[in-house]
Amino acid sequence: MDARIINSLISAVKSTFNMVLKVEPNIAKPSIAKSIEPKYPIVTVIGFNGDIDGNLIYSFNKETAIKVVSTMMGMPYENLDELALSALGELGNMTSGSIAMELEKNSYTVDITPPTVITGKEIQVTAEGVILKLPLNIFSEGDFEVHMVIRGGGK
Repeated sequence: MDARIINSLISAVKSTFNMVLKVEPNIAKPSIAKSIEPKYPIVTVIGFNGDIDGNLIYSFNKETAIKVVSTMMGMPYENLDELALSALGELGNMTSGSIAMELEKNSYTVDITPPTVITGKEIQVTAEGVILKLPLNIFSEGDFEVHMVIRGGGK
């Protein structure tokens, strides 16, 4: 996988989470995965297409989701209602938009799709392509994961 893509992903995640959540995410070593097995019951999916095609899949636990929503809303939040899920989709949207801008700096032009937020205990995500897994620590150890699936394209 092109290092420019990996670096774009890491840079965008760091800058977006720093700006929106006021945290410096601790990013673990990226790896190539054979499949997508979301560790957590809350998943945001955003597609992208252009010079490269694929999906960005964000997965986090309920406690992290509530902290994210509380930070974004600027007040304590306790439930993952429709407004909270919308905020989580918006975090995915902002992060994906930032990834698209970082990719463009590296000669990859992509457009992103609107976010889809999915909740459930046994979520299965299937996607074909090269799967880059990026584990993160935002508020606690390993509380957030990003998968970037790339199909075709590449320069």
